[in-house]
Amino acid sequence: MAMNDVASNGEDASGPRRHNGPISRRLLAIARTVRSEEPSVGELFDRLESEGLGLTLLLLTLPALIPLPGPFGMVFGTFVALVALQILFGAERLWLPQTLRQRPVPQRLLRKIIRAGLDWAGYAERGLREDRLAWLTGRTARMVLALPLLLMAVTIILPIPMGNVMPALALIAASIGFMACDGLAVLVSMLIAMAAVVWTAVLLYTGAAAADYAATLLARLAVELRAMLASVGVDLEFAAGVSTVFAIAAGLIALAFWVQTIRHRRSRRASLDLTLDPRERSRAMARRSRGLITTASLATAVAAIFIATRLMLTGSI
Repeated sequence: MAMNDVASNGEDASGPRRHNGPISRRLLAIARTVRSEEPSVGELFDRLESEGLGLTLLLLTLPALIPLPGPFGMVFGTFVALVALQILFGAERLWLPQTLRQRPVPQRLLRKIIRAGLDWAGYAERGLREDRLAWLTGRTARMVLALPLLLMAVTIILPIPMGNVMPALALIAASIGFMACDGLAVLVSMLIAMAAVVWTAVLLYTGAAAADYAATLLARLAVELRAMLASVGVDLEFAAGVSTVFAIAAGLIALAFWVQTIRHRRSRRASLDLTLDPRERSRAMARRSRGLITTASLATAVAAIFIATRLMLTGSI
């Protein structure tokens, strides 16, 4: 019934003007498929054929847009690289492990993806045109273009601050081009990929210089801090011990808030007032989640500061 609502809303409420593009039609086709039956994940991607590769590439790249090094880039970049390798070897449909192929389609998650995707596609499709430069979206072209896509995935994996954005934009443009069979979008993605290579090289060069400068600056600060404390008669070992205690306390507080954040996301709306409007419940949940993440991040930063202070006091920096 809920998937029925998604399909009917996409066709009737939003009107054909907004959801008549190539990506919107494919999303609505998925909604109709799941509405009429309950296919497994493998069956759904088999029906999507080569378009499933573009859709998977898009879904895996969006989280990598977060401009921070760490798990997002490494995890999702690795998955993107696996999809790019499948395209490189000429796969016509997405290969999935048998255990994943047999799982039923998670309809609640799929509804959210389709609804968000329809709103987003209404804007993205304004510049798309189906079958434009179609030779750039064929199987042979996809195999050749998979090499720069694989390079973009590897770039996302690298722990480079602000290094995810340009490669992710290139991958998103390519995935949109493959889904809409618009070769111009694919061509634009290759231009973004070239710019991303230059941007990554600049970040690596400036990052190495910045790291060297930061190390020199921290060493000077450590010398000044030890000299200042010694001049007022403070025992450096005692100060280092106090810093250790505060670092442990801040770390435990941060850990507690991170655990609470994970539990809050898993519990979803169970702890909220069910009499509230669904939109208000979603806003309340988002506000609480942001508060927990902010507090946990601040506690983590404080712990890092105390750890750095201890290292400076003990001469490790």
